[in-house]
Amino acid sequence: MSNILQQIDFGNEAGDDVDPEELVTYFVEQDTFKSFVDPKKRILVATAKKGVGKSALLKWTGFTIGIADSDALVIDCRGADLSRSKFGLTSKLEAPADYIRDWMVRICTLVNRELASKFKIAIDDDKITLVESAEIDGYKKRNLVGCLLDRFKKILKSAAPTKIHAQEEVEILKRVKDRKVWILIDDLDATFQRSDSESISLGTFFTACRYLAQDLQDIHFRVTMRTDVWPVIRRYDEAQDKTDQYIREIQWSQADFRRLLFRRIKSEVERLKIRIPSAPAHVTEDEIEERMIRMIFVPRMIWGEKEKPTYKVIYTLSYERPRWAIQLCKLAQKRAANRGEELISKELIDDVWGEYGAKRIADLVAEHKHQCRDVEELLNAFRGSVRQFTQAELFTLIKNQIIEHVSPVIDGRNAKSSREVAHFLYRIGFIIARSEEVGGEYEHYSFDQMPDFLTSRTNEDFGVKWEIHPCYREALDIQKLNRSHRTKFIRMRGGR
Repeated sequence: MSNILQQIDFGNEAGDDVDPEELVTYFVEQDTFKSFVDPKKRILVATAKKGVGKSALLKWTGFTIGIADSDALVIDCRGADLSRSKFGLTSKLEAPADYIRDWMVRICTLVNRELASKFKIAIDDDKITLVESAEIDGYKKRNLVGCLLDRFKKILKSAAPTKIHAQEEVEILKRVKDRKVWILIDDLDATFQRSDSESISLGTFFTACRYLAQDLQDIHFRVTMRTDVWPVIRRYDEAQDKTDQYIREIQWSQADFRRLLFRRIKSEVERLKIRIPSAPAHVTEDEIEERMIRMIFVPRMIWGEKEKPTYKVIYTLSYERPRWAIQLCKLAQKRAANRGEELISKELIDDVWGEYGAKRIADLVAEHKHQCRDVEELLNAFRGSVRQFTQAELFTLIKNQIIEHVSPVIDGRNAKSSREVAHFLYRIGFIIARSEEVGGEYEHYSFDQMPDFLTSRTNEDFGVKWEIHPCYREALDIQKLNRSHRTKFIRMRGGR
């Protein structure tokens, strides 16, 4: 068998950049994802960190819905496409009710514009495309597409002869006017900052969706947003306790990651028409997946002084994010090609760990620069530090390396304490909490699991330790030191 590693392509890192026909060949259908194509679920919100697969989920959702219901009106958009400026809305919003009505106008107008584009009607014709708030009240308990088509028909009756074609299109579409509408909104919170106005705006969006789902037939919402934003909105607006039931956190288990690698390799083996021996009938699905992975990777790697299956190491280093896993695999594949290696080993991963970590830091900066313009400096303050801290040690380093040198502004507010900076670094996933368990075992906690950590001045957060996530360590020259060295290090940095 020739060197398969040098032949395969691990595929596109961004699910939203590939054709859906290609995506479905290696898309991992988690059980949670099935609910996204269930028409009984009117509203669902997928929350996840950058690179976890939010965009891929929406693309798979739209593609799957289109196959199941060819008459469905599937509308894809980004959160930025729903800004008020895109709809020419300039009225002042004050009370939450104003925001809710404003969102309802934007959402219905979005559907209206999609229909207008199908009729080849100029979408800058606001008389046709902009739905007024008063009109929405008349749509209650009716199908939205049917209402909008009736609206088009009335407007076009008095239109110029050049719009006769559009009138004919309306009549054709009215034959299936009771079609379902699926609105897929990716990155609703793309530039969200924790200001009062943005928190109100984002929170009332979900209330508007709930009202529309209650009042209109056959309208469905599928939305994605960042994991760290939902807890903020949930705490800011008590009304969001009714939205909690629609939140689905995208999480990848180690078994899911094994399946991710398996499907990527399998799709390439099939594309290249590489013949591989058939597995015996008694072999389990797990064993089949592991056999396929062993065509590209060594079976096990040393991690934390223990030997673990390779996919578990990649799972940890990629911060449980598929996009990062594929980037890591590609870097290791390139290094393997330079060396003439046929399998990706831990040694190859170690060789690219620094380069990979630099990409992760660049991603983190790009993702959160709008929240804190000094985010890169905050991360670099940990360069050369140890990987694990007590809360006191963490606060001391931040005080000496950050607070005394820069005045970071986080979400529009001056961060004056080490706790505020630490909480931000925890919220964006740079540091994670580590709880020591009985028998030498330990458990990690991220912000979405324990959002209360680092928020109280009188709470030591159950005595957890704080770690810099492994994916960033090599790029920042993070050291693994024993206790005596750690104490010496803290003192050298200005602590006591």
